[in-house]
Order: sequence, then C-alpha cells, then structure tokens
Amino acid sequence: MSKAINRIASDTGNPRLSAELQDAIRNRVAFLFVRGDDGFVLKPLAENGVTGVLVWVGWGDGGAPERHLPEVKRLARMIGARWLRFHSSRKGWLRVAPRMGWVRQPDDADGLYVFQINL
Repeated sequence: MSKAINRIASDTGNPRLSAELQDAIRNRVAFLFVRGDDGFVLKPLAENGVTGVLVWVGWGDGGAPERHLPEVKRLARMIGARWLRFHSSRKGWLRVAPRMGWVRQPDDADGLYVFQINL
C-alpha cells in the first residue's frame, strides 16, 4: 500500500500525500477501503449544497478500477452523493475512463486530469 501511495505522491507532485491521507482518515474526513492488494480512499465533499465523493487515491493490479467501481458507487449513494470524481496525472485515463462511464471535466489548477460520474 505505501509503495502505491508513494507512486501517486510522486505522480501528483505532492510529497505530503501520505501524511495528508493519514490525517484525513484518522480524523474521519476520508475513508480507507482495502480489498486484497487493491485499495482506495474516499473523501465526501459538498459543493454548492450537493454531496459528492472524491476518489482521493486508488491502487491495485490490472482491472482494479472496474472491479471496485460498483462498490464505490454503492458507498457514495449510501451517503446521498450525486457524483464521484477523481484527479490524475496519468494520460492513460483519457482512453480508459470514458469506457467506464467517467466524463472528463476541465483540468484542475495543478494541471491534473479530472473525471466525474454523475450518480
């Protein structure tokens, strides 16, 4: 798990990512889910009075996003979320994410790709 988070921290240029995740999980602002060698951290957000869920980080072997998307959607719906979102520096998501139902949004302020699914 730490190897995957370190890779994500490097990809995003955020050396404090691991500490930020630990603090958020400890303070119950974000939630860690581990399934075998796969995992993800979900962070509920509210924007303009609408609840959504940020998939803050995710890791796993081939097919992990497809395997866990139904569960992530279910968890998000349980809290009344209307959308899921993730940010990534990886260009491969430009091809893969739309096949899974994700819609590209404008890039964020850090130049990361942003994808969203409305629930």
